[in-house]
Amino acid sequence: MALLSCRYSGGYHNRYFRRSILPLFAATQRRRTNMRKSRFLFIMMGLSLLLIIVAFLSLRLGAVSTPIADIIEEMRSGEWLVLKYRLPRLLIAVLVGVNMAVSGSILQGITRNPLAAPDIIGISAGGGLFAVIVLLVFPHLGAHVLPIAAFAGAILAATLVYLVSYQRGGIRPMRLALTGVAISTGFQALITFMIVKFALSSSQALVWLKGSLYARSWQHVELLWPWTAVGVLLTLLCFRLLNTLQLDEDTVKGLGMRIQVARLALLAIAVGLAASSVAIAGTIGFVGLVVPPLARILVGSDSRYAVPVAALLGAVLVATADMLGRIVHPPLEIPAGIITALIGAPYFLYILLVRKGK
Repeated sequence: MALLSCRYSGGYHNRYFRRSILPLFAATQRRRTNMRKSRFLFIMMGLSLLLIIVAFLSLRLGAVSTPIADIIEEMRSGEWLVLKYRLPRLLIAVLVGVNMAVSGSILQGITRNPLAAPDIIGISAGGGLFAVIVLLVFPHLGAHVLPIAAFAGAILAATLVYLVSYQRGGIRPMRLALTGVAISTGFQALITFMIVKFALSSSQALVWLKGSLYARSWQHVELLWPWTAVGVLLTLLCFRLLNTLQLDEDTVKGLGMRIQVARLALLAIAVGLAASSVAIAGTIGFVGLVVPPLARILVGSDSRYAVPVAALLGAVLVATADMLGRIVHPPLEIPAGIITALIGAPYFLYILLVRKGK
């Protein structure tokens, strides 16, 4: 009788669990998912509106302000005099912001380190070094060679970081990050040496290294936008990989994922996004460092939501920095990279102090 009673009791509790607890749990999860989606859509709409406002101000303001009526008239007549120069520059700022923010999101995801970013782990420094070599050592090659050289330098730096950090069994997140910092420091030292050696003719190189969008044209937009489109699309398609790589190493292996292949594929996407930006706009720093953690604060760590929010935040940040650089002290232009550094440097120190405190 006791055995029958236990069986009856167990069956009753199982039926109660299936009929009452599981539906309640599922309903709670659905509510949380719906709230997260609503929050994501609200934030995306707010950021989109903010980007539109910044874009409008960027087209209107500059060394010489353009009345709204003149901009509207240019759009109606098709004779884009102001827009011929300001619109491609604005689009470059947006594309660079998206690229660097998404690249930083990937790098922080695969290394599980909030201090990982294209300019921290050597990608930007590699592109900067090759660009400085072209500008100072081979100036006769012309400006059209500069993006190719910067892109090649960024790819070389990323390859070097990967090879040095590789050990038997693959790469480890912490080793990848530390190797990137070391190689970035070495490249920065070489850049400083080149600047000192060619001090009399280094002004153009110094401006490029600070991430200036001056004199960018539709040709630069055509070179950059395919990298942005393909890179962002691949990142969104791989959001499950990014989410899984944020788990513990043993847990990821237990799930059956080919972790090294996943890391290498995502690293290639991050390098392509960052290298193309460095090739076109120079070394605009701290975007990939500052934006991804802010996106995670706003919508959580799910890459399906965090990556699009980071992309919009990056676009707003770089477009705003470029606009401020043009209007703070006209006709002198402050490179966008200096503005982003003024924002990013305090945040970098904050992260270091918080992590040290923990």
